[in-house]
Amino acid sequence: MFGDAVMGDFSIRRANNGVMKESLRASAALETKVLGHPAFEALRVGERLTSPMVVVFIDLTDFTGRSFWDDETEVADLAHALLTGFIQTVTAFGGFPLGLRGDGLFAGFGPGNAQIDSVMALSACAFALDAVQNEVNPRLQRKNIEPVQARAGLDYGRITFVRSGNHEHSEVNPLGFAANFAAKCEKQAKSWEIVIGQGIAQQVPDSTTYSRHEKSPKSYQRAGAKHPQPQPGHPVRGLVGDRAVLLRSFRLN
Repeated sequence: MFGDAVMGDFSIRRANNGVMKESLRASAALETKVLGHPAFEALRVGERLTSPMVVVFIDLTDFTGRSFWDDETEVADLAHALLTGFIQTVTAFGGFPLGLRGDGLFAGFGPGNAQIDSVMALSACAFALDAVQNEVNPRLQRKNIEPVQARAGLDYGRITFVRSGNHEHSEVNPLGFAANFAAKCEKQAKSWEIVIGQGIAQQVPDSTTYSRHEKSPKSYQRAGAKHPQPQPGHPVRGLVGDRAVLLRSFRLN
């Protein structure tokens, strides 16, 4: 179904110079809605709410380079088709597409049961990556189009939703350490890999499912601060005074 959705979207766009006349009618419920989380859309400008959530980044690896060599409209159509597939997958697994970040999707799962949200988020990412590799890429190759690559990063923690901007132009912006670390996990992932933060690992404590990332632990400190080195095996979450933050990330096996 993922392959059909992505390739159908891509084919219609190519045939209609990027105009989705047929697809808009077929998927109006999806394409007319602004991305975001319904629980936080009613926030007024400057108002904020904080909640624990699983945050996800699903990204097309090395996709930027295609824009240097391939037809720009084909690159845009292919990226849009794949992002549409990611959005549908996240929604199907109970998540909320929060925004598009270039050639990647930022999504949230929850707030709810943290363990269930973590499992569903991991499942959505695994499904999306598998579908790109095994359903979409063979079809692209049959069209003599270079295959694509994908990766994902996740973490769990408290996210603050704030409506930024003014009364004429604004949007709800999800901010927080978990979102930042999920983005870093995604950047550390290789193609077809899912890298998770310590917050997710604590919610799904099955050591046979994932292995320690070779660049973990990752430590952070306030610029210019002097501090004793954190002791191995005693991670610290959150910055208190000038203490370092020690994070662990894991690679899904």
